[in-house]
Amino acid sequence: MPRYYFNVCSEEFEEADMVGEHCSNDLEALKEALRQASAIVEQQLFFNKVVDAWIEVEDEDHREVMRLPLRAAAY
Repeated sequence: MPRYYFNVCSEEFEEADMVGEHCSNDLEALKEALRQASAIVEQQLFFNKVVDAWIEVEDEDHREVMRLPLRAAAY
């Protein structure tokens, strides 16, 4: 099963995922990115601080597969 990396990025910072997650395909990776984005948005709302950021999903070779804005998880 391929490994995907979920980096949290904005214009000011990048938090690299050094461990990654096993996902069966790109769709499962998208579901994981949405889960992580939802958790981040929930935490930001708790502290009343919403940051314009995104999750950059990379494949095993660290090639970008997709970019998911955090605000996508707010809907």
